[in-house]
Amino acid sequence: MLKPDKAKWKIALFASVMAVAASAGLVGVQWLLQDEPSDLSISVMGTLYLLLFSILFFKLLRQSAQLEQVEREKEAQKLLDDTTLLYKNRVFKELAGTQIRMCKRNNWPAGLILMDIDRLAKINEKYGYDAGNQVLKHFATVLKETVRDSDLVARFDDDRFALLLPDCDAKNAKKVIQRIQARILEAPPKIEKSTIKIPFSSGVVSFNGKVAKLNHMLKRAGEALEAAKRRGGNRIELF
Repeated sequence: MLKPDKAKWKIALFASVMAVAASAGLVGVQWLLQDEPSDLSISVMGTLYLLLFSILFFKLLRQSAQLEQVEREKEAQKLLDDTTLLYKNRVFKELAGTQIRMCKRNNWPAGLILMDIDRLAKINEKYGYDAGNQVLKHFATVLKETVRDSDLVARFDDDRFALLLPDCDAKNAKKVIQRIQARILEAPPKIEKSTIKIPFSSGVVSFNGKVAKLNHMLKRAGEALEAAKRRGGNRIELF
C-alpha cells in the first residue's frame, strides 16, 4: 500500500502527464483542422479540452476519496480490535479517563462493568477457534446494540469485555447487564447447526463522588467479577 505522500506525488505526476498529453492532442487537432473555418477549430478544441479535463478531474477526485478511505481504515485499525471491532484495551482506558473526569465535574454517577465469557476455551476445543471468534463477534454485537451511544465498550482481554456507563448508578448498571443477558439468551449464535450458549460472569462497580479513578474502579470491578466466577459463573456481582 502506498504511503499518503507517495500517492499524492503519483497523482500530481499523472495530472502533469495528462495535461501535456491533452496539449499535444489539441495541437494535433488544430493542425488537422487548419484548412477548416476557424470557428470549427475553436469549437472542437474547446470540446476536447472540456472532455479531457473532465475525465482528469473525475479521476483525481476518485483517487483522493480512495486515499482518504484508506487513511480512515488505517486509523480505525489502530483503535479497534480486529475480531470484535470494539475499542482496544488501551483506547478504552484513554476514553474512559475522559468520561470519568466529565462525570466528576458534573457530579454524575458512573458505572463500570467487567464481563468474562465463562467457557470460551471449551467452545474453542469443541468447535475450533473460528467458532470461538464467532462467539466473540456475536457477544460484541449484542453489547453494541444494547448500550447507549454515550457508553464505552471494549474488548479488554481474550474473553473479557469492559463497559463504562456515564451518568449511571449501580442499580441501573445492573439493569443494563441484565438486558445484555436476556439478549444473549434470546438469540444465541448457531455454529455448525448447533446453538451455542454464551454464559458469562459480570462484575459491577459504580461511584457518585469526586475521588474515584479508573484504575480503582477497574480493580473493584475485577474483584466482583472474580467473585462471580468463584460462585459458579454466569452471574452478576456488585462490589
